[in-house]
Amino acid sequence: MEASFPSDWKIEKNETYGVRLVKPKNGTLEELWFYFKNENMYFQTLKLILINNGVTVKDITHKIHISRSTAYRQLEKIEEVIKTSGVELSNSPFKLIGDEKKIRRLIIQYVEYMSGEINEFITSFDIKEFQSTLLAILKEHQTTLHIGAIKKLAIILHISNMRISHNCFVNFPKNIIDEYGHTKVFEIAKRLFKFMAKCPSREKQIQEILFFSFYIMSEEMPLNRTQELRYIRSRLQLKSGNPLKIFLQSLSEHIGFDISQDENFLYKFAQSLRGISYDFHLETDTRLNIILDFVPYFKSNPLFVLIKQIAEECFNQITIVLEDVEVLEIFMLVQSVILRKKNQLRIETALVCRSYVEEDFICEILKYHFGDMLNIFVMDFSDLDLLFRKNGFDLIITTDLGQLINIEHIPMYKVSSMPTLYELKEIKEFTNTFFTDRYGLLPSMIYPYTEKSLH
Repeated sequence: MEASFPSDWKIEKNETYGVRLVKPKNGTLEELWFYFKNENMYFQTLKLILINNGVTVKDITHKIHISRSTAYRQLEKIEEVIKTSGVELSNSPFKLIGDEKKIRRLIIQYVEYMSGEINEFITSFDIKEFQSTLLAILKEHQTTLHIGAIKKLAIILHISNMRISHNCFVNFPKNIIDEYGHTKVFEIAKRLFKFMAKCPSREKQIQEILFFSFYIMSEEMPLNRTQELRYIRSRLQLKSGNPLKIFLQSLSEHIGFDISQDENFLYKFAQSLRGISYDFHLETDTRLNIILDFVPYFKSNPLFVLIKQIAEECFNQITIVLEDVEVLEIFMLVQSVILRKKNQLRIETALVCRSYVEEDFICEILKYHFGDMLNIFVMDFSDLDLLFRKNGFDLIITTDLGQLINIEHIPMYKVSSMPTLYELKEIKEFTNTFFTDRYGLLPSMIYPYTEKSLH
């Protein structure tokens, strides 16, 4: 196994701790996954099919250095995967056939899944010139885009250019052209004409410009966040049967607090649904998600399952079906709300010590490990009656070695003058349980789900 790793990644074997993966400085799992995918012959075969307008078994065996039998086995698997995207694979030569929008959607997903170097992938235009030109046009039109949008748009445009060079073009019905052919985003896309491959007719060129404009539209960010939030909330109040309102209410009931009150969540959730809606109705793929790799690892998480279930029940009224990667995007936004709520949590804590030196040291230790989560009220043993008279305490931390503190109505944890890691771990476990119990959450719903030690 170690032999297949990049040179700076290691497998460490230990009699006590077992086997673990040791990464290089600044290394990430995503980089390791990319290395494996890039070396995988299956993905190399798929790439040949996606970027060429037809390949033969001879082409595959020659360029990837595999046998004919291996090539045919890989082609069988590739055909199964491609069919799930609504695309067919022709035989000899092997090429993608079907709706052009679905074919491009498949290529987009492949590029994102492989997480390659964008400068190496984009060869049909100068990406730096594209970026500076687009930014200048956006400024003229008083338009701004989401984080990462320019990279996404560059990938989309290059894929369009690649497909046009294969004489493959998108096609939208006349009513879509009439509706969007005079919009601001269409004008922006049209002004990027010099970066686009030339089409054999004006009609085809308009279709391609329109296709690209939808990706600009999906990445357009409202200029005034406050006004946008006001608009979103007004839309939620339109009817009692509003599917989006029902979705948020149902999810809030399961989580234990109203997530629609979190403005960061509500704003970004609306932006995500906007993109999903474009994809569904226009049969494009504006999502271009960087999180495709992570879907298999979160599909069984109870929060993921819950979101998917509620979405299926609520959004069937508006005929929108969420794919797993879109559910994962919403899952991440909900996770952010929960973690924000946890980060805002304040646990009223009585710290009872034997000396001012002990109190000073332990207080700073607790702040170092728990930040502002513990709202610490320092007490002397002579102040113990406050623990009975004041009912706002959630936790007692003390260095009491004897039986001076005899309290049952408040959870209490004893620590040493020099608190050990295990003693702090017990307090950490209390804070996690305190939060989940307060809102009725399952511990498995909160990232990182399997936390077992204090780091």
